[in-house]
Amino acid sequence: MTYYYQETDSKIVFALPGEVSYLIPVRPRNETVSGTFDLHFIPLPTEANLIKLALTIIRQIDNQHIAEEAKKLLLNIQNIANSFQQSGIDLSHLPPLRAFLPNDGSVLIEWIFPDFRIGFSIEPTPEDSGWYLVSNKKLGEISASGYVSGIDIKNLILWLLNFVLAHS
Repeated sequence: MTYYYQETDSKIVFALPGEVSYLIPVRPRNETVSGTFDLHFIPLPTEANLIKLALTIIRQIDNQHIAEEAKKLLLNIQNIANSFQQSGIDLSHLPPLRAFLPNDGSVLIEWIFPDFRIGFSIEPTPEDSGWYLVSNKKLGEISASGYVSGIDIKNLILWLLNFVLAHS
């Protein structure tokens, strides 16, 4: 098995296998499913409250490329959250994602919890866009970050959502 390593600012190294497996099932069991949901063409379910606040802010972005990238990220998060919900995992207790528009033309999407926060920065130069996870002393002052260019964003979201479920 091939492993990829993500080193963090706190010098904690996370081994990410080439074939990622998660403790929590991502797809429903005992069901036949073909394809994946595409939230561009169906109404968002009530669980979409997870991204609703952030989407309202993203609609204010003038730069359409950044707006589309931010929307695509949020829809990926929602699709994966829907898969968890279909597996019987209740996500209704999770706080909504929030979006912020700094003066530099970027957009910051954050998921804020009492002991940690997860963020994504969508930058005007796509290669500069990144993600981060930081925690307080209670969770060991974890500090992990990286660029989103050239990675499988869905695997990153799955890893982060598993972290969320394990620590919220």
